[in-house]
Amino acid sequence: MKFLEPQDREIDGMHFANEGVNRVEKLEACLEILQHIGEIVTKLLDEQTENVYQDVLEKAIKLVPGAQAGSVLVRENDHFKYVAAVGYELEELQKVTFTVEEEEEWVGRSRNHAILVREDVIRFDDAVLRDERVEMLGNVGGLKKIKAALVIPVRVKNELRLVVNLDNFESSDAFDNNSIIMARTLANLLGMVFKRLELENQLREKSQLLEYMSYHDPLTNLPNRRLFEEFAEKMFTLARRENKALSILFMDLDGFKPVNDTYGHQVGDEVLKLAAGRLERFARSSDMVSRFGGDEFVVLAYDCSKQDATALAARLIKAIEEPFEIDQLTLKLSASVGVATFPEDGDELTELIRLADERLYVAKKSSVKIVAQST
Repeated sequence: MKFLEPQDREIDGMHFANEGVNRVEKLEACLEILQHIGEIVTKLLDEQTENVYQDVLEKAIKLVPGAQAGSVLVRENDHFKYVAAVGYELEELQKVTFTVEEEEEWVGRSRNHAILVREDVIRFDDAVLRDERVEMLGNVGGLKKIKAALVIPVRVKNELRLVVNLDNFESSDAFDNNSIIMARTLANLLGMVFKRLELENQLREKSQLLEYMSYHDPLTNLPNRRLFEEFAEKMFTLARRENKALSILFMDLDGFKPVNDTYGHQVGDEVLKLAAGRLERFARSSDMVSRFGGDEFVVLAYDCSKQDATALAARLIKAIEEPFEIDQLTLKLSASVGVATFPEDGDELTELIRLADERLYVAKKSSVKIVAQST
């Protein structure tokens, strides 16, 4: 590890003049970093993440004295993977990944002063990797040519999330205190960027979850009535344009209420979840199976005639009649179905839903399991 010592001060006017120039140059460089980070933040918040890591790396190599090449690794779950490279073949580097522990070891070796010289790089390869990755990184990552590496870790809530490696192939003294200052400025700003990005992602995930919940039944995860009706309206428009039949199957579980009353809501909920899974499994892949509430399920079947819908209803009833095994209980249920078909029975969604519901009621009051015609 190379330890950096502050340069001896020269007490003369020329030195102070140079010092003033250096301060201006440092300030200009820092302002340039801020400008580029601002551009990167805008990209991240606009979800333009495809090339943002490459942008970060290219700007870092441009701004940090001594940097000639480099790479960026980002944490995904329990591993770090290469997402950007300058001076190396990114496609080949992406075949190599590191565990969190390995990357922490790499960062840890540079913790004091951020700089690794050639001996440190070789020592890390021999002590930590010790596998085919060493040869691969030597061939495509230029490890054997690196004289000095400047390591820039970025942490969010004390968790290592991203590592920028800046490399020099000419001298072990390529990076100095100015390089470290610039690198630390970059790391601090990137840390703030990723904290903001994490908050944005959390808000986005919550928003997506709320939207999902507003369109899905929380017990079965099936589409709810709202999603069913929005989707059905679109399918009706398509059916009219393409002159296709469209059927609605309104289903109710026979024998569910006694099960719910006898064994409680917990068992009843399990029955509903299992029933939902069976309906999805035995319906066609193009059908939408939804839960309207209670033990009522509604299926939208596109390009499905009344005859085909009746056959589909029979298949779904057969699936429901298979025994339900719950907590050492064996429960047997059945189902009744009312069927209404566009355009034969009507040309409005609300009309068909009402008609299918009425036919379901007729089916439940009779010994017939499926009613597809009005009496």
